[in-house]
Amino acid sequence: MTPRRLRQFLALIEHAHFGRAAKALGVSQPALSKSLQLLERELGVILFHRGREGIRLTAFGVLLREKSQRLLMAEEDLRRDLALLAQGGSGSLKVALGPYPSITIGFASLARLHACHPHIKITAHVAGWAEVAQQVAAGEVDLGIAEISHLRGREEFACELLGEHAGRLFCRPGHPLLAQCLSLSLAQTLDYPWVASRIPLRLATHLLPVNMGCTGVFDAENGDFVPAIEVNVPMQMMAFVENSNALALGCLSIFERELMAGDIVALPLQDPVLRTHYGFIHLKERSLPPAVHLYMQEVRAMEDHIGQRERQLVNLMDLEQ
Repeated sequence: MTPRRLRQFLALIEHAHFGRAAKALGVSQPALSKSLQLLERELGVILFHRGREGIRLTAFGVLLREKSQRLLMAEEDLRRDLALLAQGGSGSLKVALGPYPSITIGFASLARLHACHPHIKITAHVAGWAEVAQQVAAGEVDLGIAEISHLRGREEFACELLGEHAGRLFCRPGHPLLAQCLSLSLAQTLDYPWVASRIPLRLATHLLPVNMGCTGVFDAENGDFVPAIEVNVPMQMMAFVENSNALALGCLSIFERELMAGDIVALPLQDPVLRTHYGFIHLKERSLPPAVHLYMQEVRAMEDHIGQRERQLVNLMDLEQ
């Protein structure tokens, strides 16, 4: 099953006639017929019903038609990236980033990649974790980095867990909760709106109470937790926290600068609110170009650095692990 035979197979479908397909391909009709017979023999199935009216695809032929286009596209992508790499470039990269990974590792790793490989063409954007998976499935991006807990059982995806970060609540200095006690329970925070992106069902149902008070609501259709103030750009959460009693949900690395400057405070909760499970998302059947592998290396290195830094911040601020 070679690319040449797959192209012959698709050409026969397009022209619906061995003679016309052979002419379009620049081969003889007997040579085309023999080549496709060898393809059928190798696969062990019949791809066409042959008759006086022409050819008609069998169920096996329909399946091969669906897969052939993707296989040939992957081959073209690979040849393109190999040529670019041989010429001193490293191809292109299209990536979709979930809200929190975009702040922690996504764009910072892109900057490091560009510094080492300035010829790579980079396209990156931020989307909700569900949209990231959809764009990967549709082939709109090569790679996604987002929450992967909701993708268990999705056989089309290959996922690699990158980080498990403690999700914490943050508030402005002088917030009423800070005056109550040195150690707070989650129940004591439910009178205040939360600022965050939506939380997947698999995380929300296991770690959050059914009645979330003023913090937000559970989506009746899919079970996701939707915070009272839903944002997909975590860096904008500070605007709400600084000017109200809203509580921001995030991890230490997102707010490190504000924490060190004293502009924001991590609530002294007895336990983390939740733990993130974000990672790489790509299609199993699609080979990744060189630029994607280079980017993934940078992301893994950045994730290790952030994990070490968050452990230092936990000790520095005397927080629970």
